Amino acid sequence: MVSRVANLRNGQSVLSRLKEMRDYGGAAVTRGLTDETVLDFLEERSDLATAIDRGYKAFLELKESHPDFLALEESEQITQSQDCLTNFYRIDGVNPYVAIGAAGPWIVTLKGAVIYDCGGYGMLGFGHAPSAVLEAMNQPHVMANVMTPSMSQLAFTDRLQQEIGHTRPEGFPFATFICINSGSEAMTVASRIADINALKLTEPGGRYEGRKICGLTLKGSFHGRTDRPARLSDSTHAKYEEHLATFRESDYLLTVAPNDIESLEAVFASAEADDFFIEAFFMEPVMGEGNPGLAIEPAFYQRARELTREHGAMFVVDSIQAGLRAHGVLSIVDYPGFQDLDAPDMESYSKALNAGQYPLSALALSDSCASAYRRGLYGNTMTSNPRAMDIGVAVLDSLSDELRENIRTRGKELVAKFGALSDDTDGAIASVQGTGLLLSCELDERYTVYGSNSTEDYLRRMGLSVIHGGKHSLRYTPVFNIGEKEVDLIVKLTRQALLEGPSD
Repeated sequence: MVSRVANLRNGQSVLSRLKEMRDYGGAAVTRGLTDETVLDFLEERSDLATAIDRGYKAFLELKESHPDFLALEESEQITQSQDCLTNFYRIDGVNPYVAIGAAGPWIVTLKGAVIYDCGGYGMLGFGHAPSAVLEAMNQPHVMANVMTPSMSQLAFTDRLQQEIGHTRPEGFPFATFICINSGSEAMTVASRIADINALKLTEPGGRYEGRKICGLTLKGSFHGRTDRPARLSDSTHAKYEEHLATFRESDYLLTVAPNDIESLEAVFASAEADDFFIEAFFMEPVMGEGNPGLAIEPAFYQRARELTREHGAMFVVDSIQAGLRAHGVLSIVDYPGFQDLDAPDMESYSKALNAGQYPLSALALSDSCASAYRRGLYGNTMTSNPRAMDIGVAVLDSLSDELRENIRTRGKELVAKFGALSDDTDGAIASVQGTGLLLSCELDERYTVYGSNSTEDYLRRMGLSVIHGGKHSLRYTPVFNIGEKEVDLIVKLTRQALLEGPSD
């Protein structure tokens, strides 16, 4: 009884802080979660109180340093905070709040709203400000790159070798790693190694002497926005063709529907019949942008491995968004049904591997790819720096059997409950798909998914941060330690948005 009274008092104290933030200055745009929901989860997750404490502390500091800004309406705060930034993306897709504090899955806004974060582009598996990662980051590192040997480099590559292949009898199936910054950069390096191989095979005397070179990917794929990865990203290709001269009249990219073995075989047969060379097949094991949550089947993967090997093409698996999030394992070689299949030539990892806290990506190379690379054909100022290496170690050390299982179990639970929600909302959800905690709901055409007056925007204002994906879907990428109660919160808020939010 005493404990319950103390919890109630603490809860009321927390709410009073949020109320002070809400009452200060101009009107808010985002309401956030209800006070009842906040109180309910204060007993469930200690990181919620931490997020509110951090937000309130920052609020008090801003009262002293930026009182005029704090007095503005929230819409004006949003505009002014980014006034001198050119946004890569649509302005009407910017979150409708100024974030000021966070911990775990919780965000606190400058106007005192509390948000449950299922967005984060898939990188926040360990939530906001994970203590183990921040501790690793904040050490007095000797900051240098791969040209200065470091024990941090040894520790990280050791941990990668322990993780990748840990479910396979033979263990680690690759040879070496290249460590760089963003996921796009990892795919850039992969494409450069494919380019080396393409020159060898198409130059005079080569197996495919003089042939035109093409790249292959999945329909709806996304592999990054730097040059070569962009050329192999089907989901964004039309935009590049519209605005970029270097993409004009490009017939480099070939696509195949996910899991369509017959079409895959037809593409490679066409390459032989029509005298062109497929230099690489870039494939997401679970699609993240163009078709979120759609998983590649083992039979399709196996046939792709066979065909690329026969053709001399590089088989590159892009696990940047799916790594850890899809099955609780980093690599496709440890997915159920894949443990007995040959590894790809290269596989990339980022996002969850760096916990969304510091730029780090890793590219695993087979023996042949490691041997094919030629020194000086790529470089990076920060490659393999000790701080990034230690962050990767901290992330991999944070994994446990229980956490891996939670990723799988809660993912299945979310898919099942979203599926049931379709019947409860007059078919508002057209389809649901997911693998682990990378999943999406395709909405009926009567809903606008993205931008002004959209379901995505409505959810954010009501306290659930999501990011659209695919042509007409909401994408959910929650924290790895999500509980059943949070699953129900996500489903409840989505239901509210579909029944009470904007629609045609």
